[in-house]
Amino acid sequence: MWYDAVIPIFFDVSDFDYSSDKDDYFLFLGRVGGAKGVNIAMQIVEAVGGRLIVAGPGSLEGLGTLTDRPISEYVDHVGVADIETRKNLMKNAKAVLVPSLFVEPFCQVQVEAMLSGTPIITTDWGAFAEYNLHGVTGYRCRTFEQFVWAAKNIGNIKPASCREWAATNFSMERIGEMYDEYFYSASNVFWRGGWYQENSWRADLNWLTKYYPGNAPPASAIAGADKF
Repeated sequence: MWYDAVIPIFFDVSDFDYSSDKDDYFLFLGRVGGAKGVNIAMQIVEAVGGRLIVAGPGSLEGLGTLTDRPISEYVDHVGVADIETRKNLMKNAKAVLVPSLFVEPFCQVQVEAMLSGTPIITTDWGAFAEYNLHGVTGYRCRTFEQFVWAAKNIGNIKPASCREWAATNFSMERIGEMYDEYFYSASNVFWRGGWYQENSWRADLNWLTKYYPGNAPPASAIAGADKF
């Protein structure tokens, strides 16, 4: 178990456009139906009198709403979005709604949204409990009333904080540092002194460090060093 580790997915930050100016819509991005919670997203937006864009495969037919109003009055389902459409939808949304009903092991969409400077509103379990900084990058909720409050107050979240958190903790350079440390430690088992291997070169133990908004290091400090 000493060599069990969780290393997140990495992202090319340049693949995502940042914007601090938001349009007046919420976004649900993912599979329609199943346990991703699109029906909850629709109910949230209906309750606040907003607009929801749903992008993803599947159909909204038969999904529950709060009233008998037609879904089209407050929901636009654009189907599967191509890369450019997806990028624009994420950067311009005032929040991405991710009310997943199951325990997400990571949920890539939440980081993609933050890299676009867009806050997220999520459930409060699985990867969200670790990666969605409550009150900083968005809100984590457990009741419908909490989801509605979060949607009404999403303007409290700073787009720059979302981008900074995601860019400094999930970039290729940052995750590369984690792989460097992990594989170096594992290689010691086979080629060096194993668990007790001394490493005279070590200058830090930052591979598990999280860099929070306002406390990010210079880019050079998170680039992976060559330990092999």
